Amino acid sequence: MNQPELYLKKLGFSDSEITVYLRMVAGARTARDLLKTTKMKRPTIYYALNSLEKRGLISHSGKEGDSTFILSPFERLVAIAKEKEDEAVLLTEEIGELLPSFASSLSAQIEKPAVSFFEGVDAVKHVVMDVMYAKGRRVDLIVPENTFFWGFGEDFLRKYIEERRHRDIKTRNLWEVPIASDEFKKYYTSLSEVRMLPEIMKGKLKTTMFLFDDKTLYVSSFKNSYAILVTSQEHKDAISALFEGLWVTAKGYPGIKGE
Repeated sequence: MNQPELYLKKLGFSDSEITVYLRMVAGARTARDLLKTTKMKRPTIYYALNSLEKRGLISHSGKEGDSTFILSPFERLVAIAKEKEDEAVLLTEEIGELLPSFASSLSAQIEKPAVSFFEGVDAVKHVVMDVMYAKGRRVDLIVPENTFFWGFGEDFLRKYIEERRHRDIKTRNLWEVPIASDEFKKYYTSLSEVRMLPEIMKGKLKTTMFLFDDKTLYVSSFKNSYAILVTSQEHKDAISALFEGLWVTAKGYPGIKGE
């Protein structure tokens, strides 16, 4: 457990709960111990202890004000993670029931073209994952050699590919260079068609492009970490025409559809 604070925060722990819990793991057993080893005030310590106890992570013995606190088995952390997972599944179902009412409200409005800007690694990650909700379940991509995907790391790429397969999103991919990882290459053998960009395009692109529905998403290199989402059927049609021109002249990738 290299970063316990990070993991506990993901479980919903507050900063004070994290401090108190980790001090107890290290051996603290009373409020007096915690006062000595932290810079926290007494009311904050007792609030955190009470909160941890309500979540089943600790228990106490002795009179109020002179209690000894005892850690529950660490498996309780796993149980909390499972509870959060169950809550997420339920929330996903509830949101799914809510979306049709939102969609019916939006359909009564005239959707105007829009341009949205996203800056920072986390913001770009979120907007890229949102592509997986493409209504048409089809995405065309133009992928330069130094795509942002490599900067985000293989874990993110694996999550993106697994989500794409889970949602049955079909893609056509124009790559500038062959993908190096055999592990990721195999994911492109079922739902994807892959071709290599013409030689004349080599080194000319720095931006990854996603074309889906009435949207065009431009994602910068990892170094710059920004994305621009253009919602416009007219714009998307224009870029799609360029994509089709490149697609018919592109060479197929051995072993993957699109040859």
